[in-house]
Amino acid sequence: DSSRSNREACLSALFVTDPRNDRERLINVKGSRVDGTCKWIEADRRYNTWLHPRSDRSQLLWLSGGPGKGKTILSIFLAEELERNVTKSQDEIFVQYFCDSKIKSRNTAVAIVRGLIWQFLKLRPKLFDHILPDFTDRKETQFITSFESLWKIFENMVHDPVLRTIYCILDGLDECDESSLEVLLKKFKDLFSTKSNESSCCNLRLIAVSRDFPDIIPQELSSFPQISLDSDAESEINSDIRQFIKVKVDELSAYGRYPESLRIHVKDVFLKRSKGTFLWVGIVAKELRKYKPTDVENALRLFPSGLEELYAGMLHQIDVNRRKTAAHILRWVVMAVRPLTLSELGIAIGARASIGFCCDDVTRDQVSYCGNFLTIKDNEVGLVHQSAKDYFLRKTGGLDHELECFRIKEETANLEIARKCLEYLQNDALAGGEESLDTSRLKTFPLLAYAALHWPEHAR
Repeated sequence: DSSRSNREACLSALFVTDPRNDRERLINVKGSRVDGTCKWIEADRRYNTWLHPRSDRSQLLWLSGGPGKGKTILSIFLAEELERNVTKSQDEIFVQYFCDSKIKSRNTAVAIVRGLIWQFLKLRPKLFDHILPDFTDRKETQFITSFESLWKIFENMVHDPVLRTIYCILDGLDECDESSLEVLLKKFKDLFSTKSNESSCCNLRLIAVSRDFPDIIPQELSSFPQISLDSDAESEINSDIRQFIKVKVDELSAYGRYPESLRIHVKDVFLKRSKGTFLWVGIVAKELRKYKPTDVENALRLFPSGLEELYAGMLHQIDVNRRKTAAHILRWVVMAVRPLTLSELGIAIGARASIGFCCDDVTRDQVSYCGNFLTIKDNEVGLVHQSAKDYFLRKTGGLDHELECFRIKEETANLEIARKCLEYLQNDALAGGEESLDTSRLKTFPLLAYAALHWPEHAR
């Protein structure tokens, strides 16, 4: 039946990512929420006004906070709550989108709007009426890359009376491509301003979650109600942090069989130094697993308060003889357009198999030189947090010249990666004029797909 195949073609053209899978992946990487945390928001006046608004109340709520403050875990908590609530209702749906600075294709205004429309259609097929005429009339590529066309469809959908309420969470807007972020925020601002609401009712209720940076975010969102995790919810976040520290220190203490007095000491140090940052606690708890219980007291001195200071301390702990390799790996992981697999990274850094060990084994060991800056999940190498990426890409070096080799200068690093990709294509993967990208060839030359697709982005 042609209308069914049109619908399927349309969904497949729109598809960017499935946010439910992204949410699961985030839980895997960040760990599950600690029991009892995040519950405070359910009692928050601003959240409740957003959830059960009277007609004159804003439909956008901005949830902001500094790096490592637990914004994404809070987003996931709210997503799970809202999802549960809407299952009881016929005319309400819940959609979500998680931006991720590690995957550039997901961080544009076009990708976000496509991601939301895709979910609308999956949840309420009646909304296909707004998109199929355009989809069948126009070239598919034109249609899915034009922000203006997509926005018009999005706007029609959120005004359709088939839905009374669409709850939506957009997490990590600060990880978005800056130029398209500006376009998107202006559109949302217009959508929620009273002018647009007069003709027919907009059914969208949006929670935007981000840092206060780049400046375009506070510029566009400051007229909307805001919950700042840094100032408005400081005592709630601190109470969550205390709970988080208790759980992490108990786990650590069970793992290392700490005596009670050491457990209490570690907990006190965590409370003093974490400055309301979950990320700090998570990283230091992981780092301490490397130490024998008798060394923990001294080891704690290596972890200063504050994220930047912590990152500098972690770099100092990398063995001097391994720093060149570690810096090389970090340049690739930070600058890559998408997360690299172990095999891709191995080729990129020139890892060689050794007696009894394949190239992936060697790469995995070399990735471990970088300590808790990097994670390996499902064979992909990722950076622990967006704030670590910002730290490596900072424009000015600190007073510590010893760590200068780790600071990444974007232009130089991109040039190095573009050059490696082109050399690999020319001398290895496509040597002898071979141009096919079949599966066996991709297996023989693991970096082929990345090099062929992404060298132009690094060469810009």
